[in-house]
Amino acid sequence: MNSKVQVHLFGSLKKKLKNLPPDPIELDLTIPMPLDEVLDNLKIPTDMVQLVMVNYKAVPKDSVIQPSDRLSLFPREYPFFHDWKDMRF
Repeated sequence: MNSKVQVHLFGSLKKKLKNLPPDPIELDLTIPMPLDEVLDNLKIPTDMVQLVMVNYKAVPKDSVIQPSDRLSLFPREYPFFHDWKDMRF
């Protein structure tokens, strides 16, 4: 089983978080981990993130990230679609 989680950063997250490796960031995740812990491990403040998508679907902030997931993080300034309004951080 693939244990790599790919993390894709968009907009200002790429510019402001210069301490992170180039996009996509690959995390070795052997067990499921809460999204807030993933962000904490990457040292990404949750107040910088407006929307999170896992495997191309918007998810709430209490989601759990599974090994082999694709995680996309969008900053506050990014536009969002109406059907994502309940998923904003």
